[in-house]
Amino acid sequence: MDLDPAVQLPFQKPLNASAIAYPVHHILTGSFRSISLFLLAFSPLQLTVDLVQTIPAFGPHQYIGLGRSTQGGDVRYAYTTSWTLPPQLQSWAIEQQPEGLRVRFVDSVDITATSSYITVPPPYSHIYSAGGPSAQVHALGTPGFGAHVQEVYFVPQAEWESADKTRKALRYGSHGIEFAFPAGSPPLAFIPVLGGSTIEIYTRAADGSLTHIDTSSAPQRADAVEGEEGEDGPRHVKIHPSGRVLYCVTEHSNYLDVYTISPPDGITPVLTYVASRSLIPPHLRTAGHATYRGDTLLLAPPTPEQPAPQSIFATTRGGEGESTPGWVGVWRLDAAGMFAGEAETNPYFVERYEASTPGGKAHALDVRPKEGDADGAMWVLLTDDSPPHPGVRVLEWDGWLWRGGGTRLREVAAWPLPGFYASETAEEGAPEQIAGASHAVWLD
Repeated sequence: MDLDPAVQLPFQKPLNASAIAYPVHHILTGSFRSISLFLLAFSPLQLTVDLVQTIPAFGPHQYIGLGRSTQGGDVRYAYTTSWTLPPQLQSWAIEQQPEGLRVRFVDSVDITATSSYITVPPPYSHIYSAGGPSAQVHALGTPGFGAHVQEVYFVPQAEWESADKTRKALRYGSHGIEFAFPAGSPPLAFIPVLGGSTIEIYTRAADGSLTHIDTSSAPQRADAVEGEEGEDGPRHVKIHPSGRVLYCVTEHSNYLDVYTISPPDGITPVLTYVASRSLIPPHLRTAGHATYRGDTLLLAPPTPEQPAPQSIFATTRGGEGESTPGWVGVWRLDAAGMFAGEAETNPYFVERYEASTPGGKAHALDVRPKEGDADGAMWVLLTDDSPPHPGVRVLEWDGWLWRGGGTRLREVAAWPLPGFYASETAEEGAPEQIAGASHAVWLD
């Protein structure tokens, strides 16, 4: 399915003249309720976000994964999951053109079940996606998608034909796939399966295929949301750069869990549960308070000043249909990747930010360091699918240098602002308006 290059749209709102003179950081975002992708530019100087390009697409697009170029030159690639019918994955080129950074469609592949997550791990030879009842392995094309290598099932194969393969299955199926590279072991893949309340564990072969070796059950705490008692609902995982620590957000019980990773020996469990932190302030965990839905997490990326992550970010959304705001939390990590302190409210070890809305379907994260900041300061992207003004929000994180008073995590910019679009309904032929951001990533 090719997209006519003539449909690619230039700036819909020119960047401020003064903003052009200073560096900006580009953002690519999808939407749960708009078909297009949107290229934005954030100005750290002016604390503004501007629309650069509306990219007609095939969404809604749930998740964006960035990959390395196999072609050389100044081209990078993004890979997206979407809610198209039939289910599809898409690839996009991110190019530096004379007028600035632009995004163009490359190709798409049909898959059997709507996917939730997509990634291109080292050695950057294969594309992995997971969602609902299955996961897919594709070879990396030149560019785009290459050959289909494997389909992995999370339901008995005898039930596959009758399994729900629509986006509704994402509520109780798989929600991610991440890789670890522990010394003395083949690469390991970890896939959280929300409905089974498990993390499924695989080894990866040289041809990119996955072989199941273990299942790790979540702690199964009793304070999960009503109707899901005892099922934590693992949703999203990340791996410490050491390859020895796994972090998991649980949707039903709203915890950030930490596990150690042991190379498989057939005897010792690969994952060993170690510790947890609440995604919401402890006082909100008491009976009678509104429910929440754990969402995503992300480790601080390495910097010359801090090659090992000092911080981990995680989010939760307000309960389905509620007006309860969601939360963003930052926890301090020690050199081994464990929580640096025990206290749940000590400002030297944790910082929480109450979001302005519940988040709807999304409180997805991406983070980028502030250049040259020894305290670990970050720019944080937070997507929002809740009215009245859903979109992309930029938070500023000051790092762990505690000066007392105020918050070190706060919103500093958002897009679109009220009144950005001339009317609630786009005119015929006008670029599509965003309606609820799903996942946004920093491009530079």
